[in-house]
Amino acid sequence: MMNKVIGIDIGGTSIKLALFDMTGLMLDQWSIPTNTANEGSEIPADIIQSIRERMSRGTQCLEEILGIGIGVPGPVNEKVVKRAVNLGWTNFPLKQMIEKSLNIPVALLNDANAAALGEMWKGSTEHVRNLVFVTIGTGVGGGIIVDGKILNGQHASGGEIGHIPVHSTEERICGCGNINCLECYGSANGMVKTMNRLADRSAVSNTKEIFDLIEADDPQAKETLKMTVDYLGRAIAGVMNTLDPEEIVIGGGVSEAGPLFLAPLRAAIDSYAFPQISGSFRLRKAILGNEAGMYGAAYQIVSTLKEYAV
Repeated sequence: MMNKVIGIDIGGTSIKLALFDMTGLMLDQWSIPTNTANEGSEIPADIIQSIRERMSRGTQCLEEILGIGIGVPGPVNEKVVKRAVNLGWTNFPLKQMIEKSLNIPVALLNDANAAALGEMWKGSTEHVRNLVFVTIGTGVGGGIIVDGKILNGQHASGGEIGHIPVHSTEERICGCGNINCLECYGSANGMVKTMNRLADRSAVSNTKEIFDLIEADDPQAKETLKMTVDYLGRAIAGVMNTLDPEEIVIGGGVSEAGPLFLAPLRAAIDSYAFPQISGSFRLRKAILGNEAGMYGAAYQIVSTLKEYAV
């Protein structure tokens, strides 16, 4: 009988599940739709049923599962999901519900934090214990790992890099309610807003169009990129100067532009980093993509179990 864990990543449209051995080898992977009806009250039962069904097939059995890690789109503490707007949850006792039904320990974590742990565990080429993960997509998310542990914070809001306040001559209201958060300028949505403002019209609707224009030497697109990486560079350098991590990992849709985005971002961070750090930090693109959250959720359980075993 082999000890195994399950890593789950709950998204707005689908729930991704994977079975791992204790070394992080993925043995099986599947997904189910996210049922957000009735304020997401059906989701725990769907997860439980899906695990039971999958484990009753073939060679797997439920008794081999030592724990389940679950990444959730919102702040969590050790017991509840404090808030997951997309799912309709507030102080939702997800951990207790699944533990009670399956009689297997459950660990909850925020989805960006899960992705950060996944990248540390299976994405880094070196053995890394201190990492800052920044996901740049429709918003800007983050995860901070210190000495191998995720920094969740007193209010379950550790790593909210996208909400670092930035200085700007204009005012943009953030989804969180504050004005001029990094996310308003450093995200894909922020880039599109900046480009259309510079062009004084609706010139683009997504960042792919901006990067295509950059390759065609469009001055406004180039200025958009320069402004965007300057905002991000200042904020990320601030985090680096505070934590001095071993590695910065950039994920999310915008990172798919590769060197066209990462090279100027690196240069911007470099210009604001503390002299001791500048020029000698590791920055890389996230490599696990949509699987990062499942790996990280599984890692949270593996590391917890190892802690108790000591």
